[in-house]
Amino acid sequence: MRRGLLTSAFAPVVGLARVFHLDQMDDRGFALLSGGRSCPSRHFIGGWRRHLRWQEVDAFCRRTCPWDLLTGDDALVSFDDHAIPRWTRKFSIRKGYVTTRNKYMRCEKLFYGYHVGCDRYLCVRGAPGHVELRDLALPLTRRVLQYGRPRHLHALFDANAGKSDADVRALLELAARTPNLTVTLRACRYPSRVRAWKQLPSGLFTCYEEPGAYVGAPPKEIRLAQTRTTLKGESAEQAVRTIVCRELVPGPKKDRWHPLYTSSAAEPEEVLDAFRLRQHHEQGYRVGVYDQCLDGVPCGYDKDSPDPQRPRFHRGPLQMVGWLIALVYNAVADLAAWLPDRFHGAHVGTLRRALFERPGQLYCTPEALIVYLDPFGGQEALVPLIDFVNGQQRRIPWLENRRLVLSLTPAGPARQRGP
Repeated sequence: MRRGLLTSAFAPVVGLARVFHLDQMDDRGFALLSGGRSCPSRHFIGGWRRHLRWQEVDAFCRRTCPWDLLTGDDALVSFDDHAIPRWTRKFSIRKGYVTTRNKYMRCEKLFYGYHVGCDRYLCVRGAPGHVELRDLALPLTRRVLQYGRPRHLHALFDANAGKSDADVRALLELAARTPNLTVTLRACRYPSRVRAWKQLPSGLFTCYEEPGAYVGAPPKEIRLAQTRTTLKGESAEQAVRTIVCRELVPGPKKDRWHPLYTSSAAEPEEVLDAFRLRQHHEQGYRVGVYDQCLDGVPCGYDKDSPDPQRPRFHRGPLQMVGWLIALVYNAVADLAAWLPDRFHGAHVGTLRRALFERPGQLYCTPEALIVYLDPFGGQEALVPLIDFVNGQQRRIPWLENRRLVLSLTPAGPARQRGP
């Protein structure tokens, strides 16, 4: 169990894309990280993952969530799903909409809560492909409120959380019953609603200018207006506050309309600026896919199911590895905060190329594990961090409690370039 957990945790750190790549792994450093003298086999790690129970995985995720980031503070949290395509033809699993493919296909989903102010993942939930954000929006919000205990929570949702007016009303009613909760979600652009928003008087809109898409580009013109939208089966007194954002597009293209339902009483520009921070969550998914192989998490459907047309669903392996990837993302962000300013906000792949994948020597004594790195450019950035780690006298529990000692090779004189 310990080796399976360590291997799954350090695989996204070193960039191990798939579990079957362990067969080609022959690195003493990774072997020690994974709790052994040699690299584990893919059969052992794959078997450990397949037998994870979802109750134990839920308990592990709940106890390792970084709730301290929002306890007693104002938090801006985004809730969204990430669809993982599955290409199996043997098993008939449920289909869902995959944005990168722009179609409905067989997939599985991971639902995350993301603190956009701190750029950290907060919680996770694995689900089959047919489950949508509107199905888990309320449970995830309640979980953050219950365990995070923020002073005030502003929850952000994409349009998938409000596909029907009943879903929108459920979120707004939760905000009305909870004094320290504010909800903002993007409204679905149904044709009848869009026509009504386009007929708003021009005097309701306020013009703003924003920087262009690149340096030297002309500024973008944004027009904001606030109105109220009556949901299906409700009266005008129950109308929802709606922030309508019209982005003017020059040329033959049509203007872009971005309506938002909100329970906030803030100014329209403040609501729009807060919702736009949800892009940090989308950026976290991109880092997970390209730097940590988020789409390579284990399947949730049981390949030992007797009926391939109705396979069982086990969310334990899917959710466990998906959460380990999120924890690595958080840990790398914490590490970047220790480094010089040029590394602040660096992606996992950037720090892996610059600092992690470095040759060196390992010396294993009865009392300590000494990591002696070969000289490389920019190694002075690690000096404060190495001094701190060595001063803490950290020990490695899975390596007979040996003390970890990090050391840098002094860089030689710079060689003169050119003739």
